[in-house]
Amino acid sequence: MPSVRKSDRRDALMDSLLMAMREGRYPPGSRLPSVRQLAADHHVSPHTAAEAYNALSADGRVLARPGSGYFVGVAPAPALGTPSAVAADALWERRSEAPGDRIRVDAGGGWLPTSWQYLDGVAAALRQVARAPSHSEGYGSPNGFEPLRAHFARQLAMRQVAADTGRIVLTQGASQALDLAVRALLEPGDVVVVEDPAYPPTLELLRARGVRLIDIPRLATGPDVDALSRVLKEHPIRALFTNTTLQNPTGTSTTREVALQLVKLAQTHNFTLIEDDIFAELSPSPVAPIAAFDDGRHVLYVSSISKTVSPTLRVGYVLAGPTTLAPIIRLKTLSALASSELSERVAYAALTHPHYRRHLSALRRRLAVSQERVQNTLRTHGVDLKYQPDGGMFLWGRLRSTQPVGKLWQTAVDAGVLLAPGESFCPDGRASPWWRFNVAHCEDGALTRFLTTLHPRREHGGP
Repeated sequence: MPSVRKSDRRDALMDSLLMAMREGRYPPGSRLPSVRQLAADHHVSPHTAAEAYNALSADGRVLARPGSGYFVGVAPAPALGTPSAVAADALWERRSEAPGDRIRVDAGGGWLPTSWQYLDGVAAALRQVARAPSHSEGYGSPNGFEPLRAHFARQLAMRQVAADTGRIVLTQGASQALDLAVRALLEPGDVVVVEDPAYPPTLELLRARGVRLIDIPRLATGPDVDALSRVLKEHPIRALFTNTTLQNPTGTSTTREVALQLVKLAQTHNFTLIEDDIFAELSPSPVAPIAAFDDGRHVLYVSSISKTVSPTLRVGYVLAGPTTLAPIIRLKTLSALASSELSERVAYAALTHPHYRRHLSALRRRLAVSQERVQNTLRTHGVDLKYQPDGGMFLWGRLRSTQPVGKLWQTAVDAGVLLAPGESFCPDGRASPWWRFNVAHCEDGALTRFLTTLHPRREHGGP
């Protein structure tokens, strides 16, 4: 019979104590059994009982008073795993209006379900890093953990991007990378081109910087190059922000032909292409990054591991030329000194784990299958789809409803469905009939029931 680990006995004892607190057997402020009494009551050693109290004391759920014993913290202990609010993402301010305990399906979320993430690899990476020798002294290098930078450089080289370790700076996810790029490259009043629709945090960062935004349509092939050419005839622009592969929110990817045209325009008119390419490894077929066609002077490349490993492991990076990279490093140092080397070591161990490539292949296949199924389901329930991507996370769909957008959003919340409204992705913030759908979260009955109320299906044929 296998032995029970001490940590398992401690955790079981903690769960039992928390349950007793939630049920009112130990009200807030009441005295708890002594260590010896607790050990006797639960048939564990005094050492295990003391460990359980120490762990609960660490976050205030138990108060240790020397000479008096242990007491229940005044604040009630929440039930583990009970949602009190929706998770943060690119639309956090709007999403926070929805009570988390009422949401059955987060149809517009920006991340993969927990079961789809590379959590086994992260767990293995944590164990590996814990066994490693001591880490760097101090805060570490502002550039980031060098072996991880070298790994990203090798991955980019395989995609024909001229990259070396010295041109890469690690960041706290792609969000910090974009923030640093905005502050390093742009000044208030600069003219900047963005896609319509576009990634909401990028739009917010640009608005906060005080730049002038001009939007061009996002097409099935990428940014509308003809529209960009017309803008360039009227305005000298400083930068264009674009999401290359499996764009958020449309799911479209920039073609090689469009990438070449964008680089040519950037070289001719001397502006910077900020290429956000965090979904590249989710594509079922290779997509050439815009940076592959640049000499390192006109493209700033951003990526992260949040979509392929886990969004909780906040590691991303910037690839740029020396003149652009220097102010980015300085800004990073001023605001954060350095990124977390511990996180970067864990990320490196996860990305170089033998099973990572297998996980990535399985994830691509799973998303491709979900794309096909969800597209069929949404069309069946009256959703107009702008594009039909063959992979990735997102779909851009229009709901057939006469309700105003705000009312429709609330109607969905009342049905247990959280949607991502198109107005958040529009550069001018206008009301939009379009919504972002995340296929990894859309195979839930709550969503189809809600859609049926908007567009009842006909059982005997007909339109």
